[in-house]
Amino acid sequence: MSVQIVISQKGPLPITATFQALGDLTMTLVVHGSVWTQTSNQMIGIAIQLDGQAIGQAQIFSNGNTTHRAVVPAYIPVKLAFGQHKLTLSALPSGGTTSDLNDFFTAVLHY
Repeated sequence: MSVQIVISQKGPLPITATFQALGDLTMTLVVHGSVWTQTSNQMIGIAIQLDGQAIGQAQIFSNGNTTHRAVVPAYIPVKLAFGQHKLTLSALPSGGTTSDLNDFFTAVLHY
């Protein structure tokens, strides 16, 4: 199995990366990172877009505020054509998700 690291960097969100798909294959995109909220009892996380289309989320429920939390990794099957694509990670639009330079994000394609 081959892997391709698409994103491996600190925040804040949003983060966008362009990459070349290595073939016309079914693959799995794995996204993880950390985020936080200023409000207790919120679902927080990372919204994932591929080529401008929402494809999933990596989330965690935060009982407390102002604590960086690792999201549960998202495993998303994708079918890409060979060539250039764009991946964007952003804060979930609801729930008060926040990120800063103390958060780190990774997105990897498994072929």
